[in-house]
Amino acid sequence: MNGDNQGVMKKRAILTSAFLAAVLGASPAHSCSVVAGYKVPTALELAASAEAIVLARVGDAHPGKDKYSMGSVQIVPETLLYGSTLPKELALEGSLDSDRARATDSDPNELAQANPDAFWGGCNRYVFRKGMLLLLFLEREKDGSLGIISWPFARTLEDVPDESAPWVRAVRFYASIARDPKDVRKQKMATERDRLLATRDPVDALLAKDIAREMKGKRTQNYD
Repeated sequence: MNGDNQGVMKKRAILTSAFLAAVLGASPAHSCSVVAGYKVPTALELAASAEAIVLARVGDAHPGKDKYSMGSVQIVPETLLYGSTLPKELALEGSLDSDRARATDSDPNELAQANPDAFWGGCNRYVFRKGMLLLLFLEREKDGSLGIISWPFARTLEDVPDESAPWVRAVRFYASIARDPKDVRKQKMATERDRLLATRDPVDALLAKDIAREMKGKRTQNYD
């Protein structure tokens, strides 16, 4: 990922899509676009880019400053999956589930595609249900605080049923190897893939398949 330029593009795309969806009721095809060459980050790349990874609960909604502004939802971190410190309350641009817009639960057995709401009206989901447990990747902001990563069409805002969910298990593993040298990381992935396949457990098989996908460098979608 291209550091500063990627970050600017990501934020512009998300803010623009959210604004259009909220104010104009824009359709997905017209409310979000990304620059040519954008590559949806894989789970391993997300883990490598994160300062911290947490499980956090969706709390109350807060309105925008005016009728043209997107509001936010309260995010309360509960479990630190990676990093040194569990942050306090965070905020995520968006709104709570309502008659106007319903939140779609993430498929607990899906490990590649982003939540369907990421492709409805914006580059990532912005409608949540109070009480949802989200797995979040956090980055260090310029002021030193931790902020939520939300790259377009990536699995950065997935909800999970609990700490033992397949997506949580996958991210824990990727976070444990993300900063290893490439050859060491590849060997660890091969070893873990084989271990999981040997158990003949259906959930382990899902994780093994995802690791194999990471080893091949496959992405859900590129924008070349």
